[in-house]
Amino acid sequence: MNKENKYLIISTDNRSYYDLKNLAVELESRNLPYFFLYTNSPHRISPKNNIQEFYHDTNIKSKEKTYFSQTLGMQLPFKPNVLLITNENWEPEKTILWEFKQWGCFIGCVENASRIYVNAKSRLELECRKAFPTNCIDIFFDHSEWAKQSKVLSGWFPSKSIVTGNPRNDNLGIKKSTNKNIIIVYGSMEREHHNTLLNIYKNLNKKLNGWEIYYKTHPSEIKDFPQDFNGVNILSTYEQYFEILPNTPHHIGMFGSVMYFPLILDKNIIYIDAKTSGAEDELNIENYKGHEFEFWDRVFKNEIVGSGGFKNFEEFHNFIGEDFLQDMKKRNKSVEKNIGDWLTSYKEDCTFIEKQSDNLKALKYFDQFHDNKASERIINYIESGEIFYK
Repeated sequence: MNKENKYLIISTDNRSYYDLKNLAVELESRNLPYFFLYTNSPHRISPKNNIQEFYHDTNIKSKEKTYFSQTLGMQLPFKPNVLLITNENWEPEKTILWEFKQWGCFIGCVENASRIYVNAKSRLELECRKAFPTNCIDIFFDHSEWAKQSKVLSGWFPSKSIVTGNPRNDNLGIKKSTNKNIIIVYGSMEREHHNTLLNIYKNLNKKLNGWEIYYKTHPSEIKDFPQDFNGVNILSTYEQYFEILPNTPHHIGMFGSVMYFPLILDKNIIYIDAKTSGAEDELNIENYKGHEFEFWDRVFKNEIVGSGGFKNFEEFHNFIGEDFLQDMKKRNKSVEKNIGDWLTSYKEDCTFIEKQSDNLKALKYFDQFHDNKASERIINYIESGEIFYK
């Protein structure tokens, strides 16, 4: 391209900071102009209303002319033409991306999760991405071919995603260390899995004397279940987690993106199967009657202009599609078979502490390349100039 790109990167919580920070490192190494606005908050917050909780990193020295952003509530040292975010379907990102789309920005979104299992919610969530203003995002950067295909099977547009690997995993700087008697149980953003996972934590505390047991919370759990964590040894920030991670031999949870770090450190991954966790039930349409149906009906009415929501549960069922549900059951079972062969299964008798998972094959679900070059691929894609619309 003839025009030099100017990059704005915005992270509105601690988790998304780690999703995006290596893009700033890559831009710094190329001496490409960038401004990275980020926070250590464990939950999403708006820069406009909480600017004192935000920090910034930039390679721009001169501020002869500044540009004021209404949604950020601050001056920027340049007018960006590229915006990079994650948390695409939430606030404050939705409001922010619309402002910068009006500035003429190309908008890229780094996926913050690897879609391994597919369920009815996958279909519903991706339909919401097609609504304004999330549909102003130009491209999504996926971690793996499997994750991208999970989206496509759920109704997503193949042309709106490109597989780059996961930039969060570049330049980790986490080294193996001496294992101690430590176990981490991983929480989930899905409310229906919360009690199962927390009960596993409590069971381990009762049975394993002399072991340190930690519960790594998903940010939404702190917000949704604050009363449940009294007396629980929680890891609520990545800083806390990375301090404990190298010395922790056993990691227990559902098979999802959060397991990538212990996988690459070749720790013992103890997976909770879909039946035990309740994930299997997410493809049973009957379980969506009541609260779930009412929730998604409201979402569609509020988020998707002209949809009017669903007239009744039958229309909701037809939208998701029975063929889709049956096909995804088969696909999910293929994942369960693979991880059952590779990883350690959770047992209440705690015999998993005597085993070691075989992690190498499982990595393909989380990062297509596993070569620490995801950030490089993302910036190469943008700098190629092919993605800018005239």
